Amino acid sequence: MTADTYEELAGRAARGDLTVKPGTIRRGEDARPDARHALVEATGAASPQEAVRLAVGRPPAGTKRGPSPVVRARVPQALKDRVHALAEREQRDESDIVREAVAAYLELRHVS
Repeated sequence: MTADTYEELAGRAARGDLTVKPGTIRRGEDARPDARHALVEATGAASPQEAVRLAVGRPPAGTKRGPSPVVRARVPQALKDRVHALAEREQRDESDIVREAVAAYLELRHVS
C-alpha cells in the first residue's frame, strides 16, 4: 500500500465511510488464528512467539529482566518542562531521558 492509499483509507474512516463486510468479524477464540497471522505478517516473524518478542522488544543491554526499582525525586517545573520537551523532540519516554541523565551524572562523578 502507498501513503496515498493509507491517507485515503484514513479519510474514509474519519468520515465513517467504511463498512464491515458481513461475516468477517471475529471475536474471542475465533479471532485468535487471524490475530496471530496478522501479527506474524506485520512483524515478518517466523512464529507468533517471535512476533511478540519483536513487537514488545527486549530490555536494554546490561539490564536484567524483572521488576525495575523506582527512584523518586521532586524537580522544579521548569526542569520537568525541559525533560518533557526533549522527550517529545527525540520521540522518547521521559523515563528514558531521566535514566540516561542519572547514568551520565554518575559516570561523570566516577560512581560505580
